[in-house]
Amino acid sequence: MMTSHPDPLAPLRPLGAVLNPDLVQATYRVITPLAAALDPATTAARYDIAYGPHPRNRLDLYRPAGGEPVETVVLFVHGGGFAGGDKGGEGKPFFANIGQWAASEGFAAVAMTYRLLPDARWPSGAQDVAAAIAHISENAETLFGTSPRIVLAGQSAGAINVADYLAGRAGPVHDAVAGAVLMSGLYDFTRHDRRTFEDAYFGENPAEFAAHSTLAALASCPLPLMFTVAELDPPHFQRQAAHLVEIWMAENGAWPHMHYMPGHNHISPAPLIGSAVDTLGPVIARFVREVVAET
Repeated sequence: MMTSHPDPLAPLRPLGAVLNPDLVQATYRVITPLAAALDPATTAARYDIAYGPHPRNRLDLYRPAGGEPVETVVLFVHGGGFAGGDKGGEGKPFFANIGQWAASEGFAAVAMTYRLLPDARWPSGAQDVAAAIAHISENAETLFGTSPRIVLAGQSAGAINVADYLAGRAGPVHDAVAGAVLMSGLYDFTRHDRRTFEDAYFGENPAEFAAHSTLAALASCPLPLMFTVAELDPPHFQRQAAHLVEIWMAENGAWPHMHYMPGHNHISPAPLIGSAVDTLGPVIARFVREVVAET
């Protein structure tokens, strides 16, 4: 008789639906052994490419080995509460895992960093996303051998930066952008209990909270969008997903493309993309192919 294997995500559940340093550290202890390793035989990598003047205006680029032109790029924007987080780098598993996953799907991936507190101030995150897109588009022939379509993907604070970019907070959306994936983001600051780091980035004036919100802009965005929410996301992130569904339904008469991730917490989904226990990567890959085919 076959024996069943334990759920590798089971250790995440006792950590609870919270977000604090203890949970972050404990989550990485669980997921790091599961991460997809970069394989130089299949994935070519370049690190720390400057896309702007700030020391954190850097990106890592991954593409299938062999040098053939790449038609699709996934630009990943990490989370970290506007005060932490990183793209990874040479020898680091996260977020090289997304580069390995992308190459296995025939895509290229770019993992970017952006300005953090105290240097960051809204809407600098969106401005850095715009600068990264401009750089890879202007250098597309050198980097990718063609002019590829770009699909944005952001997690947590990275999702907020992507949402701000889509809402026009850094100017018009670049023509190369075909769609976006927003993972466990915050979109309505009029119905949200602000955290200290959010006040530091956005400011504390309640009169500006509506201007910081992106729900209406996302619901009317002409580009295809995909959203995710995790079972063990903290309640305020889950409420944001509910607010999104509410506004999207009112605007479009249908549900958004919302993917629910059982067993995951706020941290775990993106680092496990491409791993043996990955359930999100195939969904994103299908979305990416669909939106690129439509444009």
